[in-house]
Amino acid sequence: MRVVIFAGGAYRSGTTSQKALASADIVIAADSGAETALRLGHVPAYIVGDFDSLDAQLVEQLRVRGSHIISAAVEKDETDTELAVQLAIEQGATHITLLGALGGDRFDHTIANVLLLAGFDTVPIQIIDGPSTCWLLRGPGRTAIEGHAGDLLSLLPLTSDATGIHTQGLYYPLSGETLRFGKPRGVSNMLTGEQAGVSLENGMLLVIHTQK
Repeated sequence: MRVVIFAGGAYRSGTTSQKALASADIVIAADSGAETALRLGHVPAYIVGDFDSLDAQLVEQLRVRGSHIISAAVEKDETDTELAVQLAIEQGATHITLLGALGGDRFDHTIANVLLLAGFDTVPIQIIDGPSTCWLLRGPGRTAIEGHAGDLLSLLPLTSDATGIHTQGLYYPLSGETLRFGKPRGVSNMLTGEQAGVSLENGMLLVIHTQK
């Protein structure tokens, strides 16, 4: 089951996000993400959060329109987006897309949402922001990228060094090399054709594909 979650950050439209919404089985909103969902013509099946940034009158309107409202305490260990991801998994999600997870007024929430990719290892999660899509590759593992020649692909180690990296279809090839945590060497590689591949032996890589 494919789930799209609207977080409370800035939303940038793009063909990838439109495709994700078109194929979604369920739409969930984290707090003020409900406003973005409505603006795009989607009534969330569930809205979860402490509702510190969503108008109470709008919450009631959404309840009348069929949204399930799940309230959380203001003082809690999880962010609203994390609660939305947990809810999606409880509902049987097999793939989760986060929209509006980057940008906005809260840079700390942007970082927290990126770290969520590493916090859940049972369901693949991707973040879409305009022309960019990012996801996590865990070693040992492999990921395929479909795009066009000239698209950008950045590989960033998350939490520790990433070792045994092999790539195909990229302008700057890697052959069993290591990308070190804190060194942004893997930024702004490029696809040489419509397909590319990355494999990893150990560690975690944040993969960011930006369509040109």
